[in-house]
Amino acid sequence: MTTRRQFIRTIATAAAGTVLAPSVLTQRRQRSAVVIGAGFAGLAAAYKLKNAGWKVTVLEARNRIGGRVLSVRMSAAGLALPYGQASADSLVCELGAEWVGESHERIKALCHDFGIPLQRHQFDDYLLRDGRVYRPGEWGFSSQAKAAFEKLIKGYDKLTPFQQRKLDRYDWWTYLEKIGFNEDDLRLRDLMDSTDFGESIRHVSAFGALAEYAESSPHNEMDYKMTGGNSRLAEEFAKRIGQENILLNMGAMSVDQRPGHMKVTALSKVGIGTTITADAVICTVPINSLLKIKFDPPLPPGQRDAAEQLTYARICKNSVLYDERFWKAENFSMVSDETSHYYFHSTQNQPGRRGILTSYAIGEKADVLASQSDTRRMRVITNDLVDFDKDAPKLARGIASYAWQRDPYADGAYALYKPGQWFGIRPILQRPHGKVLFAGEHLADWQGFMEGAIETGEAAASALVR
Repeated sequence: MTTRRQFIRTIATAAAGTVLAPSVLTQRRQRSAVVIGAGFAGLAAAYKLKNAGWKVTVLEARNRIGGRVLSVRMSAAGLALPYGQASADSLVCELGAEWVGESHERIKALCHDFGIPLQRHQFDDYLLRDGRVYRPGEWGFSSQAKAAFEKLIKGYDKLTPFQQRKLDRYDWWTYLEKIGFNEDDLRLRDLMDSTDFGESIRHVSAFGALAEYAESSPHNEMDYKMTGGNSRLAEEFAKRIGQENILLNMGAMSVDQRPGHMKVTALSKVGIGTTITADAVICTVPINSLLKIKFDPPLPPGQRDAAEQLTYARICKNSVLYDERFWKAENFSMVSDETSHYYFHSTQNQPGRRGILTSYAIGEKADVLASQSDTRRMRVITNDLVDFDKDAPKLARGIASYAWQRDPYADGAYALYKPGQWFGIRPILQRPHGKVLFAGEHLADWQGFMEGAIETGEAAASALVR
């Protein structure tokens, strides 16, 4: 069987040989590249190119690096502080990408090289359903569902390409129902799995979902966090790339390809523009931003159509600071049928009595919470916990929230592959466009993770320097 990861690598290898004309590859002068986007894919690509002797310019439309990685600190008063403005008693949480998985070898290696400690950050799930709280081990699936799921996981490696594509045409809910999950099993699975995909499992490719669980660690890659915040890795990348090579508040507007060179034009919000000439371009931005770039020659119709079909998950992360960790267990998390949807303890092993519980709401629930003021949003989230602890609302001190579906650059948290899209539009989106290569979590084998963004950025850079 060709696994999901092998499939992605095969496409990347095939693309690598078609990127640059021989005249570019054999030049003796210093080669140059423009990297569009300073998220982890862009930073990883720029870092690899710079180490290979390339001149690199990174264009970033935001006023910060990191993309969908967004660490914040919360003061004792519950105020959210910019990441660099730490106070002695502040606690760190993530409003963007969260976890480093046991299987995420590249990000673990980079953290080691950059001196960023990783700390264990796993959970045992409670369940809050219909007002009743179930402790870990007190809830689960029917014996029939357990047996069917175990058989499904064991058979994953034996799937033929035809079977993979057939599975991709199902949504995850329908396929689980097909193999024997009853209605209650399906509802529970939907509560759990939707946190991984950002939408109901009725909208997710069954193959994409199965690959997620069959190839993950026992904790589904929710294993570690970077001590001090995930934004530390972005900062370490930037130090090595050179701050002078990263242009913030500069959104790419056009990419013109001509024989022997490329021109990338960028524009700031206040109308200041710049044009950079380079040998190649690596575009790492989410699809929403990519579609706003004018390519000359234009993207092939099929590739643009594929881009227009891809949607991103609606996720609203809400980190609430409490005066005390009333949930007791450091590895606390809880799946719920409330608007807040999923809770997890964000401040494991951080000192002090205070603690942060993050609510991770998806889909329509995320839209509901995003529409509230901070005050009302915190009231909803803390009131949802009353059946777990009646004192939760009065212990809350402040909230830091981010609704990624309202982010003007990403238009969502991470890519959502619907039925038929994993083997349909995904390979098309990965194709290079002349001397433009593409990278980002939406093209990764570890799709939706920081690891995936980094791997695709490095793969794109490798295709240039080989």
